[in-house]
Amino acid sequence: MESPPLPSLVLDLPTALLVSLLAYVIGSFPTGAIIARYYAHIDLTQTGSARTGATNALRTMGLGAGIIVLLGDFVKGALAVFIAGRLSVDPLALGLALFFAVVGHNRSMFLKWRGGRGVVTGLGGLCVISPVLFLMAALSGCAVAASTRYVSLGSICGAVVAMVASFVAWMIGTLHLVVVGYILVTGGLIIAAHSDNIARLRTGTERRLWGDGKG
Repeated sequence: MESPPLPSLVLDLPTALLVSLLAYVIGSFPTGAIIARYYAHIDLTQTGSARTGATNALRTMGLGAGIIVLLGDFVKGALAVFIAGRLSVDPLALGLALFFAVVGHNRSMFLKWRGGRGVVTGLGGLCVISPVLFLMAALSGCAVAASTRYVSLGSICGAVVAMVASFVAWMIGTLHLVVVGYILVTGGLIIAAHSDNIARLRTGTERRLWGDGKG
């Protein structure tokens, strides 16, 4: 039995711009910075790794705050892609929303273009696009992070898995090529945001999530 035909590209320019802008603004919402300010009275952009994601929140404020930031960042990505899907049936809308939500999280307009690394926000968007790809990326990333205690390595591996799996999904006809393209670009953006982590992993100076603090 053949797979049903995938939607064609019909997105008009005004809708594309609206989707991109909304996704960027939603992604820019500074969940981590807000929680840090009111929960611990600190500036997360000046503390620890100076990133506003869940990992830095966990390290600087503890498990409770880390979970809140993680959930908030996840919802940002999921909400951006969900809204895009309501505005247009074009798969290009989903790809744009995924990408710009991550860009907004990493370069927030509310934090003078600072932010996180986009992992959890990207997972939120991916969950709406394809729950199967989300599970593959999340489970593989968590497995690597748990076994090595390097969150950065788990994040990078999860991004790679999402990229490879999305390409396979296109080959078997379950995902539109334009969405795959944006997943690849977004995955590359997330990996690039870990450039400092990659350098420390190579020199053995990367911090572990718990334990001795070095790799």
